[in-house]
Amino acid sequence: MIRAAALLWLILVVAAALHVGAATLRGLPLQTDLMALLPREDRDPVVQRAKDVANAALSRRVLLLVGHAEPGRARAAAAELERALAGPGLLLPSGDVPPADALKRLGAAYFPHRAGLLAEDDRRRLQEGRGEELVTRALSQVFGFAGFADGRLLARDPLLLFPAFLAALPVPASRLILEDGRPTITENGVTWVLLSGLLPGEATQLALQRRFVTVLAAAEAGLDPGVRLLRLGTLFYAQAGAERAMAETSRIGLISLAGTALLLVAAFRALRPLLLGLLSVTVGLVTALSVCLLLFGELHVAAQLFGASLIGIAADYALLYFAQMFSPEADPRRRLRQVLPGIVLGVATTVVGYLSLMFSPFPGLHQVAVFSAVGLVGSFLTVVLWLPALDRARPADLGRRSKALAAGMWALWSGRRRWVLFGVGLAVAAVGHGRLTVDDDVRRQQPLDPGLAAQQAEIMRLTGFGHSGQFLVVEGVDSEQTLRREEELGGRLAAVVADGGLAGWQAVARFVPSLARQAENRALVAERLTGPYLGGYRARLGLAGAVAAEPEPGPLTPRPVIASGALPLLATLAPEPGLHLVLLEGVRDPAAVRAAVAGLEGVRFVDSTADVSDLLGAYRRRAVWLLAVSALLMAPLLAWRYGWRRLPAVLGPPVAAVALTPAVLALVGLPFSFFSAMALVLVLSIGVDYAVFCAEDRRRDAVTLTGITLAMLTTLLSFGLLAMGDVAGVRAFGATMLVGVPLALLLAPMAGKPFSR
Repeated sequence: MIRAAALLWLILVVAAALHVGAATLRGLPLQTDLMALLPREDRDPVVQRAKDVANAALSRRVLLLVGHAEPGRARAAAAELERALAGPGLLLPSGDVPPADALKRLGAAYFPHRAGLLAEDDRRRLQEGRGEELVTRALSQVFGFAGFADGRLLARDPLLLFPAFLAALPVPASRLILEDGRPTITENGVTWVLLSGLLPGEATQLALQRRFVTVLAAAEAGLDPGVRLLRLGTLFYAQAGAERAMAETSRIGLISLAGTALLLVAAFRALRPLLLGLLSVTVGLVTALSVCLLLFGELHVAAQLFGASLIGIAADYALLYFAQMFSPEADPRRRLRQVLPGIVLGVATTVVGYLSLMFSPFPGLHQVAVFSAVGLVGSFLTVVLWLPALDRARPADLGRRSKALAAGMWALWSGRRRWVLFGVGLAVAAVGHGRLTVDDDVRRQQPLDPGLAAQQAEIMRLTGFGHSGQFLVVEGVDSEQTLRREEELGGRLAAVVADGGLAGWQAVARFVPSLARQAENRALVAERLTGPYLGGYRARLGLAGAVAAEPEPGPLTPRPVIASGALPLLATLAPEPGLHLVLLEGVRDPAAVRAAVAGLEGVRFVDSTADVSDLLGAYRRRAVWLLAVSALLMAPLLAWRYGWRRLPAVLGPPVAAVALTPAVLALVGLPFSFFSAMALVLVLSIGVDYAVFCAEDRRRDAVTLTGITLAMLTTLLSFGLLAMGDVAGVRAFGATMLVGVPLALLLAPMAGKPFSR
């Protein structure tokens, strides 16, 4: 039976290895979007849809600013980069910058509907009964020194209201001007040329990132030495984050592997335990990778990063098995029987702990859960089915120091010492939890690449472009209702601008009035401008005869203006009928903006960064509940083995380690975050492992604690190394493991009382 199971496992492992090998040859489908580790769910589906629209509009955009002291060379370099990227289809036209004939296109789209269009200042004057001021302005434009009106325009728009409307449009501010058809700015003797476009795919696709960056680097290398290049885009941040994550994976994996190898050789003074231990780890990693590719179709770099850390835990079962070589037992099968109940319960409880990550809202952590659980089961099956057949180790002497250390750890929780330690633990918990602080700010959990952030700031300063991630969502049953709500909103935002809390805003209604507003404009013009003043005005201009009536094309809607391509921003502001975005510029007082929109039906203020931080806080609290769920799921397994009376003795030590870890971290000034809470789930699982192994050792000998100590050290060589990571969330995870796992080992001997089952 054992041989058949071992053979079947060999077939499955070979199949997994072939699957992974084939996927590697084709190119592993790696997902590099580190933001997948952050919450995607939103309390409001409309807001989430608006966020998706805004992110989709921005994530595929790429901006390159090419600079040189000589304008001709700057334009030539920009043209060369454009050919290099557009040729292979890596950069598609974006329409970010209005075309050279934008004004002509706008005129064609707006002019037939001019009767319903009024500049906001002109509308206010008519409402206040100051129509004569508009007549005076029109006369000055006709007869003034810089008069621009011609006879054809005067015949169709005698009071020149349409030019005033065009001039008042809130076109996004930009310092760029068109020179030779390219957006350009000159500052401090350097001419900068803007090159913009869209990616042909998602910015988080690793293959696209590498291809784009490689082609761009090759093209940049061929430019004149004096050319400077600034880059901005989600692709560059994603590529930098992916490269950093994969570099961390390689570094942590190599250090963990080397440390584990040295530890095994030093502990067992033989190569066979090392080679067989590496075999169990390798099998676990290969099977985990294969299952993840089958289930998810791709591998997130987070799963790869935490998978590298899996080495330390996956080696635990082999370590506990090989620790039995220090016992008198020489038969490999009997050695396995001595540790089998413990490692069976150990793998069961640890897998429960990992799979509890599936309750988290993070897709990236779902892969981590599956990768880790499958990897541990793969290593466990390798130890149980293969190692006894491959083991040739003879019994060895543990050594006096190891025996004395183990005896001391067993004695630590006997007699009066345990009460002293209980008192110390309570004091640490009280003081530490009193100093405990939380950190849910997502900006500190995933910092931006400093070099790219500096280039972004320079591009925004030079061009005047910028988007803070704060915007308003306006929803209605149709476009008309949405535009009316935007117009009501505009009055409140204007007050915030006047008070200095906001620099400006961009909304569809500022470019295309609602049908109701257009009807009101027609009525205002007829009643308070053309009715009382048009006859006298035409007489002063010498325009005789009746005005020929033009056919009315109907009121203006947003679609024709968007379709003209003259204002590319409008396509982003009106992603779908009934759902509009209002982009906020220079938000200096978010509270004032929130107060201004309060009570407006269908209007919501969105601060993407603050919202994600709020959700991180909510999920941090949920992760604490997840700890309780994990403990409850483990309890029946432990009670089945030890009985309900012994359950507190076995489950109590890991629970105490979980309670003490945040207190210890707080004493050294480390805040508590969602990632700390998720690490505590694993501390609980690993701590239950250690407690189970101690509970299984009825003799309280040194072999058990030696194996557990070796297991703890390999875990620290893997998860503990995450504390060296560049990402704050990963560092918090690693620091929690670095403190929690040794505490779990220290407390585990409390479970070592003999039991009846």
